[in-house]
Amino acid sequence: MYIKGADLRRMRLSAKRTTSDMARVAGVKTRKTYENWEHNVGLPSVNQFAALCDACGISPSDFMASAQRRGDNSNERLDIHSME
Repeated sequence: MYIKGADLRRMRLSAKRTTSDMARVAGVKTRKTYENWEHNVGLPSVNQFAALCDACGISPSDFMASAQRRGDNSNERLDIHSME
């Protein structure tokens, strides 16, 4: 299982954050790096992922549990609202 870009995007939009906000939280130099993650080009580190979740008000364990329930090969979207 891995973090899908669509899940990061959904989490960001749910929290009403911009890609620039998320890049700043993750400590990357440009928003392009974060945008790449949303397009499945690279992944945040564990620490960056935890910071992103925290900034969006979601625990990393809840995020991952929801992604695991969804399954790696599924086209289902991560249900961010079920974690609140």
